[in-house]
Amino acid sequence: MARRIKEEAEQTRARILASALDLFSSNGYSRTTLTDVASRLGMTKGAVYWHFTSKEALLMALVDEMQEKFSRQIDRLMPKDELTFTAVADMMTRNAGEILEDAKGRAFFLLLNEQVQWTSASMEKIRTELLQDERCGPWHAFKHAVANDIRAGRVRAGVNPDRVAHACLALWSGLVHARIAGFMSEGLVETLGEAFACVWKSIRIAEPASA
Repeated sequence: MARRIKEEAEQTRARILASALDLFSSNGYSRTTLTDVASRLGMTKGAVYWHFTSKEALLMALVDEMQEKFSRQIDRLMPKDELTFTAVADMMTRNAGEILEDAKGRAFFLLLNEQVQWTSASMEKIRTELLQDERCGPWHAFKHAVANDIRAGRVRAGVNPDRVAHACLALWSGLVHARIAGFMSEGLVETLGEAFACVWKSIRIAEPASA
């Protein structure tokens, strides 16, 4: 009995998250209320509050869900202390292709990039938690990878891992957004691959020319 109740609660929570993602991404985070989420599911606002204490908690749960997915991808790739730039770049390139094929992935991407006003005071806590999340989100993955490559002698010692990570995330986010919005006709995977290859060429230690 207890197991069935737990499963039902988990299913309800998943439905709430799915409804919130759809509404946040289509109508905008600031213009969506918990009442809207509840009404879409034929639930009361109180029922939604039982699972999520605020709209911010709902958004953070969506972010956590995607961060966990990315963390699992990283874990499958290799242990965190063995990350390399080329491996992370390859995974992020494949991840971009998967986003294009996945409606939920596209909705979440558009939510974070178009429908959330990160400059507002209400977003400060969530923004801070995202930046400090060490579960190896994309930025942290690139940062750790470059640091590992420097220690292994594959990347120049003067390279700043934080800056490279910011540049790579900006490249990834900008190209994915351009492709989803229809502003890029070239293949996303191919273009990202070439962009990351250029970054790698600019930071790696060149191999000595063969005699």
